[in-house]
Amino acid sequence: MGSDDERARRKRLRDEYKNAERAARAAVVPLDAGRLAELVGFVDERVSAEGCDHTRRFAERWAAEHAVPWERLAEGLDELGGYCDCEVVMNCEPDEG
Repeated sequence: MGSDDERARRKRLRDEYKNAERAARAAVVPLDAGRLAELVGFVDERVSAEGCDHTRRFAERWAAEHAVPWERLAEGLDELGGYCDCEVVMNCEPDEG
């Protein structure tokens, strides 16, 4: 029975760690999960139509259209690994949960 208790403890710790990671990730971007998903969706559509030129021109356009301060958003995208528009799509989708 001790091993079941240990497995349960490990699972609880793993879940707590994942929740803390999720919260830290969310804290670096000045958008809630819904708005971040909107940004990623917009950028994804534009990259699919026009390609990525290794800048964040579409993310910056979205920010301007939604009155989101670009400098702070850019810092958050950097933290998430979104250094260009295609990386915003690949790395910045908000986590579920």
